[in-house]
Amino acid sequence: MPYLIAAVVLVGALSLFDLLLTVGLVRRLRTQRVSHASADESSFEGMLPVGGVVGSFETRTVDGRPLLSRDLGSGTVVVFLSPGCPPCHEELPRVAAALTAVPPDGAVAVVVGGAGGDPDTEQMVKELAPVARVVHESGTGPMSEAFGVRAFPVMCRARAIGDELVVEAVGEHVLPAPVPAAP
Repeated sequence: MPYLIAAVVLVGALSLFDLLLTVGLVRRLRTQRVSHASADESSFEGMLPVGGVVGSFETRTVDGRPLLSRDLGSGTVVVFLSPGCPPCHEELPRVAAALTAVPPDGAVAVVVGGAGGDPDTEQMVKELAPVARVVHESGTGPMSEAFGVRAFPVMCRARAIGDELVVEAVGEHVLPAPVPAAP
């Protein structure tokens, strides 16, 4: 009988110890999940996070003018769209309208993917050309690499700090309110 009592006490102690370990593990997993969620919020947008340094790049606009990373000044809005992206087509009219509130040298639109002569690509370029400097990259190109673009549509506002270009804000809120049409 004393062996039976000792065995029950031992099993009870082991069960209590296991329960305490499980509770501790669950608490740790919850805190890690929260910290990962807050760390990933800035990078969730599909490009460099806020504060990320934009890499150096050299490219040409669709009208043949050179565009270098040092040409982008503070407050420049950069929008990345892709012809193969249905949300990009849905957002295109709103983005183009919002970019009318930005000075022409303060906005860059990068159309990533599609070939020259492709109707979807041509439509995007046609709608964005009056309101921004437009760059077409047939695949991953210098600008999408420099900004670390991984998803579409994505947009940011850049800021020049010394010789570096830094992502100041990411997401739809970088677009200004569209300029109302004159009556």
